[in-house]
Amino acid sequence: MDTASVLGTITSSVSSDVLSAAIGAACAASVGVARWFLVRRLPARRTWRFESARDLLIVVSSSAVVHTGVYQRPVTGIGQVRALAILSPLLRRAYRDADLQRVLLSDEVASHELDNNLLVIGGPKTNAVAKELLDRLAPRLPFTVAGNVITWDKTSYDGPAADDVVLHDFGYVVRAAHPLHPDRRVVIVAGSHTFGTAAAARWLADNGGSFHLPADVAVLLEADVSMKQHIATGTVLHQVALKAASR
Repeated sequence: MDTASVLGTITSSVSSDVLSAAIGAACAASVGVARWFLVRRLPARRTWRFESARDLLIVVSSSAVVHTGVYQRPVTGIGQVRALAILSPLLRRAYRDADLQRVLLSDEVASHELDNNLLVIGGPKTNAVAKELLDRLAPRLPFTVAGNVITWDKTSYDGPAADDVVLHDFGYVVRAAHPLHPDRRVVIVAGSHTFGTAAAARWLADNGGSFHLPADVAVLLEADVSMKQHIATGTVLHQVALKAASR
């Protein structure tokens, strides 16, 4: 065999190997992307059930106003801060178009901004948007909230405290069609106290993407709070699928 033939054979062999390697790498990448979509993105989207997060507004409780000596600064609770920290990565994983800087304290929300998909953090005692939504959802909900007290099936749940320290708290999650705009959705994460809000957020992050969880659902859970304000994993007390809204 002459030199040209040998070189041709080698070139052909190398080209074939390179093509095979490229095809293999492309297939592996495709499998990896598909696996990421199935394992990571789809469960995250099931957690929220928003069609898009482009118009998502995150509303956090307005717990108090503090005067710094220079200006008045509105503040929220530690449980709301923790809840936002827990849930933000899940929103980013589910929706590339989510603007996680679109966060308002509840006292800053204008009426027209209620038209958005909503993630509401904190209950009606300190979050006016939560109160508005829970009032409108009331015919579909199995519980009511008055101050710190959550009443479900005639049983009241209020996180006990000793020496000004909360020892145990209750949280709840509501995921439902928007009561004012049926083509949009709301998720409410709140608690008897601020720690229950964080516990509810942790439960939603861990369980909200389950195939077994109804799209429209209300959940009540309890969690211990340590002296260092560490919140234990919540235990579900009640979970109910919500009936469809009447048209």
